[in-house]
Amino acid sequence: MPEPILVLAWLVLAHLAADFLLQTDWIVRAKSGHGRRAAAGLLSHGAIVAACLIPVALAWGGPGWLFLLVTAVLHVGIDRSKVLLTRRAALEALTAAHARHEAPQPVDHLGRAWTPWPAALFLLDQLAHLGVLAIAWAAFLASAALQPGWVDAIDRLLGGWDRAVFHDVVSVGVVLACLAIANIPAASIFVAIVVRPVEESEGETRWGSRAGPAVEPPSVGDTLAAVATIEPEPSRRWSVKIGPLDATVQSEPTTPAAGPVPPAITAPPATQTARIGATIGILERILVVVFVLTGTEAAIGFVVAAKTLARFRLLDDRDFAEYYLLGTLASVAVAIVTALIGRAALGALLA
Repeated sequence: MPEPILVLAWLVLAHLAADFLLQTDWIVRAKSGHGRRAAAGLLSHGAIVAACLIPVALAWGGPGWLFLLVTAVLHVGIDRSKVLLTRRAALEALTAAHARHEAPQPVDHLGRAWTPWPAALFLLDQLAHLGVLAIAWAAFLASAALQPGWVDAIDRLLGGWDRAVFHDVVSVGVVLACLAIANIPAASIFVAIVVRPVEESEGETRWGSRAGPAVEPPSVGDTLAAVATIEPEPSRRWSVKIGPLDATVQSEPTTPAAGPVPPAITAPPATQTARIGATIGILERILVVVFVLTGTEAAIGFVVAAKTLARFRLLDDRDFAEYYLLGTLASVAVAIVTALIGRAALGALLA
């Protein structure tokens, strides 16, 4: 009988790989759409989830195939529910912001339409997926025996290797791989959802200028068309995108500016600034995970302090300070929580 904690760690790794390594931008956009486009995105993602669980099916036979089917189907249903709920929350935030006639905010601010619900729904989505994995494991795999053919294949593959050493190496590798995915791509998406406003310059949905009619996207629906008629400024139009596909909030002139761009404009592009900030966040989380795993948690304060000193003068801006504090706390919290879980798993596996 395989060790339960190691099996669960493998299942978590398969989920993280399907959600954050193999899911393409096209699938993310398609899942947020309507009709055939949404169905194609959801089915594509469901197929990826199922493909990542094929080793489970081969190892356990019939129970493994049932586990694969149930997990993939529920994964698709959970994802679609999250899309619909996130869309509703973002639309409500946009409607409230227009009703307040709030002006747009700079890139490094929370934005006029900020709401915590998309980030909360992201976390609930991940917890639901992990809950399905745990329940399905208990129902189909916990008491099932591995297929003899699978056991023989693994024995032939290992040959004369020491089984205890191999177990320890695999255990450490699986847990570290889970921590890497959780703290690099997954946490980057989560922090981006936490701090980015709903309006983003992805360009798929536009409303706005009095120079032309508002465009209603199929991914937002009839209500957005009504919201789009409220204009904060006649000379600007805004992009709306639910999700962390872009780091910026941009206003666009309704007519192209005449003449060349003045050479005095030397500020780096917002997307470049976002990439730098995302990289800093990744390094921050990696360091925090290392400190927790090695029992040197006190050093976490030095990482946060160094990051704060670099932005010290900017913290006089209250809006930026809130943006910075929210992003930093979200990033550090993800790193600490996942590292503590990883440390507990390693302790149980290597005991």
